[in-house]
This record gives sequence, C-alpha cells and structure tokens, in this order.
Amino acid sequence: MKKKIIGAMMAALLMGSAAQAEFPDKAIRIVVPFAAGGGVDTLARPFAKELGEILGQSIVVENKASNTGQIGAIDVARSAADGYTVLLSSAAFGTTPAFYPQVPYDPIKDFSPVMIMAAAPQVLVASNKFKAESLQDVLAQAKQSDKINFALSASTGIQALATAMLAKQGGVAFTKIPYKGAGAAFVDLISGEVDLMIDNPASSLVHVRSGKLRLLATTGAKRMSILPDVPTVAETLPGFEARNWFVLVAPAGTPPAVIDKLNAASRTALNTPAMKELLARDGVDLVANSPTQASEFLQAEAKKWGDLVKESNLQVQ
Repeated sequence: MKKKIIGAMMAALLMGSAAQAEFPDKAIRIVVPFAAGGGVDTLARPFAKELGEILGQSIVVENKASNTGQIGAIDVARSAADGYTVLLSSAAFGTTPAFYPQVPYDPIKDFSPVMIMAAAPQVLVASNKFKAESLQDVLAQAKQSDKINFALSASTGIQALATAMLAKQGGVAFTKIPYKGAGAAFVDLISGEVDLMIDNPASSLVHVRSGKLRLLATTGAKRMSILPDVPTVAETLPGFEARNWFVLVAPAGTPPAVIDKLNAASRTALNTPAMKELLARDGVDLVANSPTQASEFLQAEAKKWGDLVKESNLQVQ
C-alpha cells in the first residue's frame, strides 16, 4: 500500500512538473484596464501579437475599462494564479490606491510582477497665448503671484501627480482645472483658456509639431532622445522625475517558473523591430527588467507617489 501511495504521489508530482514545463498550452488573456485605443491598449495589442508568436499561443487582449483601472486590476487579482490571465497597466496601477484607500486590491501583495515593460517621460506644454518661454519663467511668474492655470486630464493619473510635484518642488501654487480626458483639455489649452498641461508625448507632440502648442520641458531624469533640445524639469529642479510606466503582472502566487517564462518571452517580444520602432516613435524608453527588479520598482513608485498624495493632501476631483 505504501508503495502505491508513494507511486501515486510521484506520478502527481511528475504530471505537475510536466504541466508547468508545457506552459502555455492554451490562450493567454491580457487584461487592459482602460478603453480600447488609449495609450495602454495601443501598446498591448502589438505586444500581444509578438508575444503570441514567441510563445506559440493565442494572446487575447481584453479591455475592462474604468477611469482608474480598478475594474481590470480586480479581475486579474481574483483570477487563477496560473499565468493564463495577466494585467498590462500603467502607473495608475501603483498610484490609484493612494487616492482610493478602500480599493479592493493591493498592487504589491495581490500580484506577482512579470516586468516593467517600458517608461515614458511626460511633456510640459504651453498655450501659445501664455507668455512664459521656459520653466524658469513659469516658476518666476508663479512666485510673483501671477495666476497660472494648469489643465489636468485626470485628477489621479501620473500627469496630475507630476503637476503636484512640480508645484511642491518649485515652491509655488497653480490653479488646477480638471478635465474628463486630455481631448477636452487640449481644446482649452490651444484656445488659451488654460495655460499649461503635463501630458503624454504621444498625444501632445502632434499639437506641438503643428504649431498649436509650445513645448517647455520634459519630466524624465535625462533628455528624451526624440527631443534632445528640450530641457528636463530636473535641470531646473534637481531630482525631479515623473514617468508613466507600463507594467505586466500576474495574480499573486503564480509559479516562479511561469513568471520567468513570461518574462523571457516578453523581453524578446519588446526587443523585436516592430516593438522597438513603436516605443521609439512615442519617446518611450524600453525597460524590460526582471521580476525582482519590477517588484522593487513598484514598491518604490507606490511609496513615492503615495507620500506625495498625503503630504500635498491631493484629492479626487
């Protein structure tokens, strides 16, 4: 009887190992917690195509849209920890809980990071009717008590957080004008109803290149390769850095071997010519780090922006 029991246990272990070694043997679902056509979705779909070819399985992109990405994140957190359901999200994944303390997921405890895929510095753009020619001019005007209107495309995103950090480190105050998305904000920015906005390069640069807006600074630690002549905020305010990043995570408890396979395949996918061209076009930096590095990065970003929300008493508007 003991031999039979031991044999059955060994067989089960071998079958489990074989099943894990064969991952993936069915389609993988990538949940994008934002609407189709947005920045995360635009990255997810070509990435899914490349990843599917590398893994030899179908990769299905499913949009579960909400303003802060909560719906999609919750869906993945509650999914089976087998690697067949993953979340591809933005910096909102790590910053949303700071604004919504009751959100039913923890970005650190409820997920197993696969990698930080890429990161994008933001751009500070100005209305042509706004008289400042540089960030130094902006800060000088603000310190003279001039009213400066800052458009916010959302009240909890990385753009709003970067705006708050700019005010804090610059020792100034801005009048914040919230909008339901960048589209509406651009209308007023171009017309001169508002003065400034921090936004994604992909959506802002088209207006800069057409002459409808002016570009004052970028928010990365170093100058963007596609904008080498544009200074960073950090050149005026040392240490300033605010980037929107893109993360791939699986539910907590996903086997390390599965995480490692997803990581290796994702790194290969992101280094294909098609993906490199896509990222470079929009000024997005390839990161493609390890699961351990991704975990450390997530913890650091959640703390950095969480502390800012508390210290500046930022609220959902």
